[in-house]
Amino acid sequence: MKSRILITALLAAVLSFSAQARTYKLATNTPADSPTGQVIKQFVDAVKTGTDNRVNIRVYWNGALGGQTQYISQVQSGVIDMGMLNSGMLENLQPAIGVINLPYVFRDLEEYHKVMSSDYMHNELLATTQKNGFEVLGYISNGFRSLHASKPIYSIEDIRGLKIRTMASDTYISMLQAMGAIPVPLEFTETYGALQQGMVDGAEGSLAGLWEIKFGEVTKYGVRSEQTRLTDFIVLSQRAMKTITDDDMAVLRTAMHAASEHSITLIDATHKQSEKLAEEKMGVVITDIDKAPLIEAMKPLWRDAMQDPDKREALERIFAIEDRELDV
Repeated sequence: MKSRILITALLAAVLSFSAQARTYKLATNTPADSPTGQVIKQFVDAVKTGTDNRVNIRVYWNGALGGQTQYISQVQSGVIDMGMLNSGMLENLQPAIGVINLPYVFRDLEEYHKVMSSDYMHNELLATTQKNGFEVLGYISNGFRSLHASKPIYSIEDIRGLKIRTMASDTYISMLQAMGAIPVPLEFTETYGALQQGMVDGAEGSLAGLWEIKFGEVTKYGVRSEQTRLTDFIVLSQRAMKTITDDDMAVLRTAMHAASEHSITLIDATHKQSEKLAEEKMGVVITDIDKAPLIEAMKPLWRDAMQDPDKREALERIFAIEDRELDV
């Protein structure tokens, strides 16, 4: 009788564990061996350990489940549990978030860190995405974005007329138009082929991609325009969130906060090293540029943003956090 009771108890415990344990899908278009991939792995490992294997996250790397425009709707519906979305994609859902994509809103890493780690960013601005069917768990710093092309760029005049790949974001498209370029929205996974085939003359993005994504094989010139800073976000569908206990959700948020903080130092340091490798190993030439004419060209974007009450408030709050005067 005792043996039967013990077996029954063990079976109940196993069934209870199985009911609680679950594997969640996380879609991303980044490679596993990239700096961003390292940060995601840190988050995934911390969640697994912190929840005693109750929450396991399987990552689908390098666009295996499609590009962000493809899998975002599946995250919203809960078909995919989690995803990495960049600030350009979030802007399409919540336009006020687009202020963090505006050119030169962050002049250095310190300003960026202060804003992205603020209570305002997490508890107010990013919380507006909940109406879209998911919650933002946290951010991953992705460095300043610049330009690389098939010919040297020394001034704003050299940018005019170039067909430049960008993401499907109103802010990014307007930003390139302000520079005089012709923006060509393409999925990130299509960028290499478009550069190789000459469909575009260049792309905007991290110069580290010249080495890490091998863009330096098809474009040999980069310029540190540093017009904006892309941010990636890990989001969790509300449908999946309902299957996770409050205690385990606390683990997810803590793990994501630690990953966000790590990304601040890791990404920038790694990007600098990658730029150096692109120059040394691939023959890429990276130059600096006078940013003053670029900043002047961007003023219409700031003025347009100030006409939107939600964006105006976001800009004012961000500049207050930076202890900086908002002068447009």
